[in-house]
Amino acid sequence: MDKRSLCLLVICIKMCLVIWLVSWQQPPLLESEMMAEAAALGGGSRGASSSSPPPPPASERRRGLKSGGSSGSGSGSNPNQITQPSRTHLSFNDSIVSNTFERPAAPPPQSLAPQTPTPPQSSMHLMDLPNFAYIIDQPPCEPRVQALVLVHSAIPNIEKRRIIRQTWAERSYIDRTPLRVIFLLGGVGAGAENWQHWVERESTLHGDIVQGNFDDAYRNMTYKHVMALKWFTENCAQAQLMVKVDDDVYINTPQLVKFLTDPTLPEHALLHQPELLLCRPVKKSRVKRTYRSKWRVTYKEYPHRFYPPYCPGLAIVYSPEVVRRLYAAAQKANYFWVDDVLITGVLTEATGTKITKLTYYLDTAAVRKLVQGGTDLDKPPFLFTSDGIRPDESLALWQMTVESNYTLTTPSSASASASFSSANISRSPSPTSRGIS
Repeated sequence: MDKRSLCLLVICIKMCLVIWLVSWQQPPLLESEMMAEAAALGGGSRGASSSSPPPPPASERRRGLKSGGSSGSGSGSNPNQITQPSRTHLSFNDSIVSNTFERPAAPPPQSLAPQTPTPPQSSMHLMDLPNFAYIIDQPPCEPRVQALVLVHSAIPNIEKRRIIRQTWAERSYIDRTPLRVIFLLGGVGAGAENWQHWVERESTLHGDIVQGNFDDAYRNMTYKHVMALKWFTENCAQAQLMVKVDDDVYINTPQLVKFLTDPTLPEHALLHQPELLLCRPVKKSRVKRTYRSKWRVTYKEYPHRFYPPYCPGLAIVYSPEVVRRLYAAAQKANYFWVDDVLITGVLTEATGTKITKLTYYLDTAAVRKLVQGGTDLDKPPFLFTSDGIRPDESLALWQMTVESNYTLTTPSSASASASFSSANISRSPSPTSRGIS
């Protein structure tokens, strides 16, 4: 072999080596998230083993995980829609909520076997999914629970869930309140089975994950929203409220407890209204038709120019009666992938449900002003922030709450004293003692 041929051979080998290395390179963000959770899970309790397997390969993440997180933060626009063959385009001449909608037989969704058996009272279909099941389930609510907070999250959002558990859903505080917090996930999807291992480990450690057997994909968000209504109806119907939030929203849980338990406050009566649907409504929202928009909707999917008034999914408060009504309507409705519009817009309008405007809210500018000391924590009081709140802002808000200690004392009223301790939360929460890094 002459020198020229030898040089060409060496160059080809080097190029193949470079291509191979690039194809197996780990995405740095997800890697850091998985390693952080691996450290937590490796040292956790409640059945978690002491050694943690390596995170899923990058190839599995690319194949199996489309963005299916919060309704305001997803980036995937063409997810694996497991029931697409059985979906019918919306025909608003016949009505999206037609009672005569027939669900054609659909192939079983690709998913793992349920980790916990579905409760016997649970129906086995979710909209047009005839064989819906929970991959991971949790026990029903205890009688003490007055408000169930259901957090819409995505499979890879480990860090967001960790921050929530370290701040407004801090376990040692939440367990002494009439609140319960659960994270809602879909399935990991074909080709990403290793992610299921991490979800199950997280669930074993924290006991706060409910997972359905539909792909956790952006255009499957309606399934997740209806699953929230379903789980509340079948497992927590005695509660006074269902609160649905995205995983990049901060809830002022001490203020929520105060409104729930202090009958002298006007907000107490508001939160106990039997017909409550509380949010910051969006009105006269034009339907996006451009191909550049991730919210693009075709005329076959929705023929009108504007959506009806609806609640953006970042923070919504439902009374039990409204949950049951919308869940029943959703089970008969044609599938539409913009979940906020379908459930709190189209179905709300069809069922005669009225939206109450939420005023206890901080936008991004107000959050940063508060964190920087420009305003007081309770002037005015707030229940939710806007979506997209940063981890450092969540931590700062919670630290301000702990230091002020003005609402961290559990209720002392006669009705609440039988169920809750009156001790204050520690001023220095120790999340690491519960296996959270």
